[in-house]
Amino acid sequence: MRGKADGIFHRLFLFWVLEVFMLREWVQSIVEAVIILLVLFVFLWPVSINGTSMQSSLENKDRVFISRFSAWTDSFGRGDIVVFDAEDFDENMVKRVIAVGGDYIEIADGNVYVNGEMLDEDYIAGSTYGDIKLNIDNDQIFVMGDNRERSTDSRYFGTVDRDDVFGKVIMRFFPLNKIRSEEHTSELRHVALSR
Repeated sequence: MRGKADGIFHRLFLFWVLEVFMLREWVQSIVEAVIILLVLFVFLWPVSINGTSMQSSLENKDRVFISRFSAWTDSFGRGDIVVFDAEDFDENMVKRVIAVGGDYIEIADGNVYVNGEMLDEDYIAGSTYGDIKLNIDNDQIFVMGDNRERSTDSRYFGTVDRDDVFGKVIMRFFPLNKIRSEEHTSELRHVALSR
């Protein structure tokens, strides 16, 4: 009888060990899935482009990934395309950062000047309207759409608080034939900070 009881306890122990290992695998899989979702949430958040204000850099109905990490760490600047909360509008906006805190921006005769240097904006469509002379506060950014004639931007609603930025566009992933990184190649980053 004792041998039979030992066999039953032995099988129960093995069953328990097997259950523990299976449970451990399930927990490990769940933890891995949560980590993957957090990484995606921080680094690759999908956003749909609605409208034509960023043509030809981004087209209506394009899909892009934004890095929320860039907003949390305040690591975006001149030339970057950002998504932000526009207070007086129903939807979030996607625009290019033209000037940052401490910059002086001037728009005159269809040209844009940051800290006295005229920008070479090879990415824009249309003419840049407006007559603006403005010092940008340290916690603000000045944004404009690349399709200047069809963009409602800082020329109309003023500067944007850096805290209202959700993220920086890092990649267009749809349509598939237009997949590319959205790291800018313009001279905006190289504008002198001195006045």
